Parts: sequence; C-alpha cells; structure tokens
Amino acid sequence: MTSTSSYLNHHLLLLDDLYRLCQNQPPFNSPDSNDTDREIIDGLKSLSESTAIDDQTQALGQSILTRIIANYPHITPAINRDLFWFYGGDCLHFMGDDEIVLYQQIDELLHEQPGLDYQQAKTRAFQLH
Repeated sequence: MTSTSSYLNHHLLLLDDLYRLCQNQPPFNSPDSNDTDREIIDGLKSLSESTAIDDQTQALGQSILTRIIANYPHITPAINRDLFWFYGGDCLHFMGDDEIVLYQQIDELLHEQPGLDYQQAKTRAFQLH
C-alpha cells in the first residue's frame, strides 16, 4: 500500500465511522428529518464512498463538516481532528495552531519518506508510542 492510498483510506474510514454514527443519531434517524439533515447524511455517505479527492469532494467535505459543527453540536465531538486537516479550508478554523503544526509535520514526513504510511507518520509527529 502506498502512502497516498493509506492516507486516503485512513480518512475514508474516519468518514465512514462518522456517517454510521450520524445515521443512528437524531435528527438523522428520525422520520421527521428535514432536507438539510438528508443533505448532510447523503453528503457523508458520498464522501465515505469516494475513491479520490478532487476539488468537488474537497468542497463537499468542507461544507459537510462546517455544517455539522454549526447545526449539530451533539455530533461535533465525534468528528476526528484528522478530517479537519484533510479537508482544510474553513475546517482549519476549528483547529488550534499547535495542531496545525503537528499536521504539517505529518505532511512533511509523508513527502520526505514516500513509503511511510499515514499512521506511522502520525505516530512520529504526535510522538505516540
């Protein structure tokens, strides 16, 4: 597995986890859900099934995550911090400067060591053992 595919796969798994969690939470699991709720859950599903990241999926990811934060505070703590960095843009406003520095280190490690997978780079940058 290349570092690019491990990077994408890691984030797709996080999106799938978030999608599955949301499916079982109000208002997404309610018959009374509205159009916005359905857009969010459909967007999460679409993102978790993506095979590549392009401008369209990047914009959708930023939109979905910022809308969850704005409208579903009970879901916000379940958003993995990796997703904020992955989608960037407005999502970076939800990260501290110290976190941004760590995620920049992960990107640098992945660039400098092409065979390194995402989890290994994250472990090194966050000094997890």
